[in-house]
Amino acid sequence: MAHKISVTGCPTSSIQDYGKYLAFDMEEKGSPNAPKGIPFKSNAITYTVVVSLKQFNKLNISQEEFPQRRFLVQGEPCLDIPFEQCTGEIGVICMQIQEIEDKGKEKGQPKQTAKKGSRAKKQEENKPQEESKQRKEKKQILVPKGTREWMSLEEIKVPETFLQFTPGIAKQKAVEESIEQNGTVDKPIIIDPNTHELVDSYSRYFVAKKKNLERVPVHY
Repeated sequence: MAHKISVTGCPTSSIQDYGKYLAFDMEEKGSPNAPKGIPFKSNAITYTVVVSLKQFNKLNISQEEFPQRRFLVQGEPCLDIPFEQCTGEIGVICMQIQEIEDKGKEKGQPKQTAKKGSRAKKQEENKPQEESKQRKEKKQILVPKGTREWMSLEEIKVPETFLQFTPGIAKQKAVEESIEQNGTVDKPIIIDPNTHELVDSYSRYFVAKKKNLERVPVHY
């Protein structure tokens, strides 16, 4: 029978993108009291969870929102994850991951009264619009193929040779459509890993800055 392990909680590290799979850390706290006769305590353990890109995309959660959510991860322990990628004490191959609803927040919400005055009616009319707006704000940001990491536009240094020209309208429009549909540019922006200087994809950088994107996918 295969080894199985379940880990619950919030991620304790940022997501590391390795192309077809992602990795992040989770911590599971031990029980405060051990059975009588056992002189050892069950301490907290940090797990490095490896999840496929396909599994992650099914969550419909952006990488920015991911650390603030709670998850249940079911998988198998693994000792073959490369040392530089496994920052936790134990590696876990994710077989299934699902978000856990925060019941505490739901219980803390006050119950609405059954008043049907003009103000209450107006709130009910605006509620579907607010929910629709929230769904758009939580729209999944797809991770373009080849992404090595995410970087803020302020960290990218643009050579003067790029700044001397403006990308064509057709190129700008293609990138704008990708941002509208996927929440980010269609392909990673190419940079120098040591200097963070822009090497290629100035059109994507130009439109991302025009659209006020906070972070963009990069490759080197």
